[in-house]
Amino acid sequence: MTETVLPRTATTSDFETTVLAASAERPVLVDFWAAWCAPCRAIAPLLERLAVEYEGRLDIVKVDADAEPAITARYGVRSLPTLAVFRGGRVVDAVLGAQPEALLRTLVEKHIERPGDREREQALATAARGEIDPAVATLRRLAAAEPDRPQHYLALIDVLTGAGRLKDAAETILHAPLAFEGDRGLEQRRSRLAIEVAAAAHGDAVGPEALSAAAALEFLRGRAEPALDGWLSLMGSHPAFGRRTVPGLIKAAFGLLGEDHPLVGTYRRRLASLIH
Repeated sequence: MTETVLPRTATTSDFETTVLAASAERPVLVDFWAAWCAPCRAIAPLLERLAVEYEGRLDIVKVDADAEPAITARYGVRSLPTLAVFRGGRVVDAVLGAQPEALLRTLVEKHIERPGDREREQALATAARGEIDPAVATLRRLAAAEPDRPQHYLALIDVLTGAGRLKDAAETILHAPLAFEGDRGLEQRRSRLAIEVAAAAHGDAVGPEALSAAAALEFLRGRAEPALDGWLSLMGSHPAFGRRTVPGLIKAAFGLLGEDHPLVGTYRRRLASLIH
């Protein structure tokens, strides 16, 4: 019987199964590396050790950036090594460069399933049935019990925001552990909340606040371009309000759309021209 070599290697021909499909079952840490890269060689023994230690709970897969340019281009890899965590077929976390063992362990432990993760999913199902208070209570307990688990905080923020409890959601974001600062999920929730708060004024606000709320509603309905146009128009029609409020909302929209979205570059230039 041939012994499995760990970490595994993925190529274009099997990336879909080795990484994307596998990440539906457990997290997959992909090491984008190259033979000429000294830091890549430096962390290789550590990754081999972790691959054996976490076998069954985490897959570690190596992708040769030189041999697989299509994969590296697909995920925008520009620095080696890049260590990307895949979950559910997408990148959910990443670090650049040769990292110390403690940091790598922290990175992967965030994504390895624990009993509390099942409770979190049950709480989300409870919220989906409209039972918000029990779901919030469970998620608050999980967040307090496992403060190193950002997923609990993000789920709590999602439930509060979805229920329209925007003040509670803002308080939760404000008091999230400092270790979560910079977490992409938290930043996206912060951006989403800013737009939700603006949209919540719809129906009560007048003047420029009403126009801003209308633009926010457009964005939340998936109509990003009219929303961005609406916010930018406020810079001209109500410059005092626009300069105070609009840049933050547009930047929040950019954060939700993502830097690769075709609208972001165009509207960033338009915003800059109005500010300067």
